[in-house]
Amino acid sequence: MSESEGPEPKTKRLLQELAIFGDVARALTSDLSLDSVLQTIMSRIAEFFRPDTWSLLMVDEQKDEIYFVIAVGDTAEILKPVRLKVGKGIAGWVAKHGESIIVPDVYTDPRFAQRLDEMAKWKTRSIVCVPLQAKHRVLGVIQLIYCAMESFGEHEMLFLHALCGYAAIAIDYKLS
Repeated sequence: MSESEGPEPKTKRLLQELAIFGDVARALTSDLSLDSVLQTIMSRIAEFFRPDTWSLLMVDEQKDEIYFVIAVGDTAEILKPVRLKVGKGIAGWVAKHGESIIVPDVYTDPRFAQRLDEMAKWKTRSIVCVPLQAKHRVLGVIQLIYCAMESFGEHEMLFLHALCGYAAIAIDYKLS
């Protein structure tokens, strides 16, 4: 390969992942606010996975609910005031069970909270949800709506889990 051709796509993707880890590590080790750290992590997730919309939901343990802390995309302003019971909807299920989930067609999944689509006048197609866990409890959920599912494999899920682990560390540290 000549220098003018640049790195092959797989190498380019790995270099992009390393750059993201570096950015997140710098955000975590600097004296930034929790909001700033989470914004860095979420923006890098969005840059890498390119979902239509994405959000970070936090668990309110006292009310047994999840709520939107960060919501980006066409439906963001409509979703920000919404609260869901833990266990309701796909993100609520992830918050309750602490398990990641990939749903290629949400309308075939009985956990899907169609009421949010109706409120937002939006049609969700697919979703990836990953719990943010620290000290054996779920602190929140990162939700990516409509990623390119055909290219979302085991490697991408491992990478997303690593980034979610960083977010959980930041939340746990800053809240304790």
